[in-house]
Amino acid sequence: MSKASSRKELNGKGTDSISTFPLLKRILAVVTILLLIAMMFYPVEVLKATDAKSGEYLRSWWPRGNNSFTVKYIHSVERTPVWEMYTMDDGEIVLRETVFQSFGAGLPATSPYDFDIVEDGFRLYNIDQKMTNLVYRTGAVRANHELMVGGKSYFFVEFSEPTEAVKFETQKTPIILYLAKEGFR
Repeated sequence: MSKASSRKELNGKGTDSISTFPLLKRILAVVTILLLIAMMFYPVEVLKATDAKSGEYLRSWWPRGNNSFTVKYIHSVERTPVWEMYTMDDGEIVLRETVFQSFGAGLPATSPYDFDIVEDGFRLYNIDQKMTNLVYRTGAVRANHELMVGGKSYFFVEFSEPTEAVKFETQKTPIILYLAKEGFR
């Protein structure tokens, strides 16, 4: 066999024509797909709202990062805004602070918690109280309850009926199931 025919044979069928690049691309593609599938089933903590009486699912939100949310409403007697700030910690909702503009019925005049006078009124903080049953009744006249979570605001009347008791709780759910229910809102 001559050197020329031997090179031709190697170039046509020999080891010079074997490339690992397509195999590496396939392995990388499979690993990427498996990682994406695993990520889709990764559980995240969401805030879930249900009808407090019937247990009917109303809506859920994934705070994506800071696991905090705020409920803002107009106080029924004082008719001034109140903000209640919460965090979600390992399946529990914890009241961290509240801000209100006036003293009166249902609003504290004294408190065992840290207290400051702020631009918006009065601030109680370092409350750290676990809420075992967080229920709000959707305002029908003036309360105008608003949930602020994940950088967006949602009025309660967008996901519940006026006067409906709305229960909030945390729930671990796979990302894919959350997205299937709520999409990318």
